[in-house]
Amino acid sequence: MRKYFKIALIVAIAGVGFALPAVAETVTATGSLIKKDAYGTQTEWGRNLVLPRAGKVVRVMDGTYGFSLVNAKGQTVADFLLPQEAVGVELAPGEYELVPYVCSRHRHHHIEMTVEY
Repeated sequence: MRKYFKIALIVAIAGVGFALPAVAETVTATGSLIKKDAYGTQTEWGRNLVLPRAGKVVRVMDGTYGFSLVNAKGQTVADFLLPQEAVGVELAPGEYELVPYVCSRHRHHHIEMTVEY
């Protein structure tokens, strides 16, 4: 009887690992843009979004005037006038760049976006 109890206990403990929910991973991308009107130039920098599998946008910070999401081919995938509109958007695997919009008065803006996959 004791032997069967041990076997049942081992099976139950092993089964607990299968019952636990999978933990999603996140990745954060950034994009900054400064326009220099006096020289007609601009400076861009940031960290591209690299998704190994499909994901969903879970957080957007800054980007006061909106931003564009551009894929590795240089094609605009989505435009957001209000940064929070991006939350909940599902993205295919791939690499994306964040390009913040700037207004005519404030020529420097930053955007940060987190995607869960």
